[in-house]
Amino acid sequence: MPVPTVDTSATARPSPRQRAMDRIRSAIYDGTLQPGEPLLDHELQAWLGCSRKPIREALNDLERLGLVEMEPQRFTRVATPDGDDRTFVFQTLGALVGGITRVLVPSLGDADRATLVSEVDRVVRVLPSRDPERYNALVWPLVDLFVALCPNRILVDTTRDMIGSLSHQLRMTAATDWLRWEELDADFPVLRDAVAEGDSIAAELAVERLFRLAEPLR
Repeated sequence: MPVPTVDTSATARPSPRQRAMDRIRSAIYDGTLQPGEPLLDHELQAWLGCSRKPIREALNDLERLGLVEMEPQRFTRVATPDGDDRTFVFQTLGALVGGITRVLVPSLGDADRATLVSEVDRVVRVLPSRDPERYNALVWPLVDLFVALCPNRILVDTTRDMIGSLSHQLRMTAATDWLRWEELDADFPVLRDAVAEGDSIAAELAVERLFRLAEPLR
């Protein structure tokens, strides 16, 4: 059978559905759209400059990511993260980041490995301050860096949106007494050393401990 020729000379443009999804998601992440805020079709059409169909498709996608809540004939609104689900969300994020880590660590080149070690070390250095804001300002970009450096693009494409959504839910339900500083003190240096040594199993296990995958669910 003939193989179709794909014109790669031009950069593919995102579809209206993808553009709508990206803009609504960004507005949720940066707080422009607040939890519980109604998402009305006519307002979204005026803001996004596209028809109702791609907007509804984008909202369906965002609902699957947990960023939007919809009840037919009743409401469509920005989801309000539930603090009671925090452990579930945390462990799910850890499982995804752990898989990324297992694939990433043995494939790192010298420059990327040094960059990643340096960024983990920045987190290690801020831990003695016991400052949640300083910690969060470093740890979420670190998660993004792990994802960005992963060479398995299918894995990245499959997990990136969900990782972003889960990270957002954790930030929205942040509680300073939820951080276990002594455990972070123990496990971040292990993660740093495992990345530096190219030990993917030790790195993945450190991530799993950091995200409490072995913690019983109640």
